[in-house]
Amino acid sequence: MGRIRMMILVVLLLLTGLSVCKPDDRVVPADEVLAAIKAGGPADFDQCTIVGDLDLSDLEINESVHFNHTIFRNKANFDHATFNGDAYFVGAAFNGTDLWDLTFNDSVISMRLNIDRNADFRRATFNGIAYFENAEFNNNADFDGAKFNGADFLGVRFNDYASFLDVGFNRAAYFDNANFNRLAIFENVSFNGYASFRSTRFKDGVFFSQSTLNGTANFQNTSFNQRAYFINATFDRTADFEESDFNRDADFRNVTFNGTANFGDCFNGDVDFRYAIFNDAANFDNSSFKSTANFQSADFKGYAHFGSVRFNGNVAFMNTHFNISDFAASQFNKEVHLEDSLFSRKANFNNTLFRGDVLFENATFLEDLSLTRARYDKLFIRWHSIQGGLVYDDTAYMSLMKNFKDLGYYEDYDSCYFAYRNAHRAEDDWPSVPNWEEAIRKCIEYPMEWFYGYGTKPFNAFFFSLGIVMIFALFWWRVGLGGPKDKTPESLKEGEEWLDGDITDILGFSVTVFLSGTKFFIDPPAMPRIEGRSRSMIKKAFILERVLGALFSVLFFIAISGTIVRGS
Repeated sequence: MGRIRMMILVVLLLLTGLSVCKPDDRVVPADEVLAAIKAGGPADFDQCTIVGDLDLSDLEINESVHFNHTIFRNKANFDHATFNGDAYFVGAAFNGTDLWDLTFNDSVISMRLNIDRNADFRRATFNGIAYFENAEFNNNADFDGAKFNGADFLGVRFNDYASFLDVGFNRAAYFDNANFNRLAIFENVSFNGYASFRSTRFKDGVFFSQSTLNGTANFQNTSFNQRAYFINATFDRTADFEESDFNRDADFRNVTFNGTANFGDCFNGDVDFRYAIFNDAANFDNSSFKSTANFQSADFKGYAHFGSVRFNGNVAFMNTHFNISDFAASQFNKEVHLEDSLFSRKANFNNTLFRGDVLFENATFLEDLSLTRARYDKLFIRWHSIQGGLVYDDTAYMSLMKNFKDLGYYEDYDSCYFAYRNAHRAEDDWPSVPNWEEAIRKCIEYPMEWFYGYGTKPFNAFFFSLGIVMIFALFWWRVGLGGPKDKTPESLKEGEEWLDGDITDILGFSVTVFLSGTKFFIDPPAMPRIEGRSRSMIKKAFILERVLGALFSVLFFIAISGTIVRGS
């Protein structure tokens, strides 16, 4: 039995050694580390396992400290510690491996897990460089109020809560390829140098609210898998989020971007940029907004690029329904690029001020586009791209029509005007127009739409004219025009020819009567006299076709002069 117990113990110790130590690792009591540092001697504890609570709080450490690849088995307390030299924690594991306390009770092996684990660096001051590259924090990592003159957190793993509240990074801070597996707090942090979170993974929520990033901020290829909050943050230089994944809510309300803001090919979830200020260029090219994209009251003072962006859905937030791409009350001071963008749901640009050109070329709006009280100089958009239609507003339609005309987009102007007349007719109330007059005018609107498209569809008038000619040709054939009972030749002058009853002759007669209504092109033919047919009926049909010919000829020439001739 004793041999079995010994074998089990050896196996457990071997497994522990393989997972946490190298063959030359030292096991050092925490008291020994504290004594060595207080004595001012070398603090070289690389590749050690420190057992017991290590308390270096409030100490001023003048020499460099070395804890590379060291395992802190229990609590590590550096609260208010001052590191005047470089601090090396490369590959360190703060409670990185569960060590087992073994006791024997007959044939039963009892194992008790040491659970007193955390790393406390609150209010610590690092006057040298702090090297935490590839370190692993398996319980709470608390750096609240700490000060860094240089920080290397490359490849660090935070497996529990990580807090950097009120931290000051006075020089470059590197968190590239770091993994935050639980909540990460960077609120009210001052990044006074380069801040790099490139390829970092935030598995849980992350807070950068009210932080100031005075140097370039690099978040390229960063993954935000839960909510990311940057509320009231300030980016004084370039903020680069290119190809980052925001897979849940991204909140940039009231953020100020004083440098270039790059969010190209970025968003997969909701995003809120209400009241954000972009003092330099803003790039959202190739991004995908799968739900809300809210830019209400944002201020774009530089170039704004939204090329090939996909706006795909709506969201309900705080019991209020925000449109998929809500730029309401935004202000754009230079060119806005939205080429090739797709707006799958409602797009709201109400009250938006564009001081530069707006480029919507090849953009598509599958649902409503709203431009109520929007102001712009040139809006490069084509009417056919507004597939869901323009939300009705008299001023919005008039501004857009003027914009089309100024750009020489005449066909777009015609289509917009046609849509405006239909939308205007559909309005329940016309202010300043008496009810009786409104009812009459709305009735007149229908034939104006059908017959010549309010002057925008000349072929409507042409095809109606062709139909009228065909109907009357059939009528003249039915009453016997050109037949044996047609007595019209008897009243003709000598030498004048008449119809012989051929269908083409009858069709030509109908065309002549129709075109003679205006007397501009052709004189009317003789009025037919057909035996057995009412003279009054013949006369009325003759006059009616001429009147219709005059009417549709006028409509056709109005429409063609306002469209085809105008554009040539």
